[in-house]
Amino acid sequence: MRMTVSLCVILLELTNDLLMLPLVMLVLLISKTMGDMFNKGVYDQIVKLKGLPYMEAHPEPYMKHLIARDVVTGPLITFSGVEKVGNILHALKNTGHNGFPVIDEPPFSDAPELCGLVLRSKLLVLLKGKAFSNDRVLAGNKVLSKISELDFAKAGSGKGLKLEDLDIQEEEWDMYVDLHPIANTSPYTVVETMSLAKAAVLFRELGLRHMCVVPKSQGVSL
Repeated sequence: MRMTVSLCVILLELTNDLLMLPLVMLVLLISKTMGDMFNKGVYDQIVKLKGLPYMEAHPEPYMKHLIARDVVTGPLITFSGVEKVGNILHALKNTGHNGFPVIDEPPFSDAPELCGLVLRSKLLVLLKGKAFSNDRVLAGNKVLSKISELDFAKAGSGKGLKLEDLDIQEEEWDMYVDLHPIANTSPYTVVETMSLAKAAVLFRELGLRHMCVVPKSQGVSL
């Protein structure tokens, strides 16, 4: 189990003999070193067998020789700040992504720029509320006025909205919806030339679910 500290304290409490502490620590150190040479602890093995997502506390040695751009895959699925309902439904149906970058383009900005990150769960709530418009314009807080803030509250396991729960008519596919009010306007981003090891440490230590990789030139990758 590699519970070296806990086992040492337990044995010390049972024996109540401080003279045995150095010997116990030596035995535990040797046994842990030998065990790590062959496999990992039983808890790590269970996590691996169950296929649970788990990141090691320290990045792999090979990551020091790579940059964030080396692990970026495509094609990138992004949404405009004011996006067509049909495009959102198509992306939700054909991908399993839980987060999508939102990119402002002319005429809403001078050049393409990352303005935030929107979650799948919030997109489903927004589509269910049908805060649509016929024109490609910024709706702002008018979108939230049609939907209760409680609808965006994090649902319990298995109780969230699903794509099958939506009732979008065919004529509504060509309508537009403003994503700015529900987008996280300050997502964690790293430059594409950042060391992959540093990016991995940042991702794990902050407990992130999404991290945007932004190139030095115009455009966005994830």
